[in-house]
Amino acid sequence: MDLIANLNFFNPKKIAVQVVENNLIIELLNLCFNKDYLISSRATWILWHCFVLDKKTVIPYLDLLIDNLMKEDLHNGVIRNTLRLFQNYAVPPKKEMQMLDLCYRYVRDNRQAIAVRAFAMTVMYNISLPYPELIMELKGVLISINHPEESAGIKSRIKNTLSKIEKLIKKNYELVL
Repeated sequence: MDLIANLNFFNPKKIAVQVVENNLIIELLNLCFNKDYLISSRATWILWHCFVLDKKTVIPYLDLLIDNLMKEDLHNGVIRNTLRLFQNYAVPPKKEMQMLDLCYRYVRDNRQAIAVRAFAMTVMYNISLPYPELIMELKGVLISINHPEESAGIKSRIKNTLSKIEKLIKKNYELVL
């Protein structure tokens, strides 16, 4: 199966099924790391669908995906689809600080796509949950970027995340009493 040819007739769900069924995850990952923006962004979109279909096919490669985010000039589709994956799956513990630093950078950069910034907020929240000091730092960052000129999507994600943080703070405060 020629994955590059399939990228021209793009149906990510259909291609993901083929990748999972035919154990082509390594070939797909190579495309995810391709220097061509169109190929890498579409490949990471397919990879996200593979993750939805069968997490165990992608889990062994999570560290590589996080390391890939360290590259300069990544297409926002690569970043978006990688972060989307980590919204609902834990970042490997040894990569938490690296991912947290990346996400802080994405959130603060208003040139990033709205989805990248929104997904980064959720990943930051998930990583910070077990660490009260990180939750408080996240709260401060979200308050500092909550400007009237932000997009509706960003304002909504900030509001929802701050609401979760406030509930968490209240719950922990009640446990102390």
